[in-house]
Amino acid sequence: MSQLSDEVLKVSLQYLGPAAERFLERQTKSHLNGLAFTDLQKSHIPDLATWVRTSASLIIDKKKAEELATRITRMG
Repeated sequence: MSQLSDEVLKVSLQYLGPAAERFLERQTKSHLNGLAFTDLQKSHIPDLATWVRTSASLIIDKKKAEELATRITRMG
């Protein structure tokens, strides 16, 4: 796992719990051209944050999803 992937996972665990890694794997695979979450690079952060904002708001509070997306965006 890249250092960036690890940082994104650590933040996401605070919002999504133990499902965070699987959630992030789905986002990168489905929306970032099949990218493995473990290969995440800074150039992927804006798109990942957009998809996290959209998809996470379906399973957690919208305000929390926005907060998570903002924290991910700052990693880019």
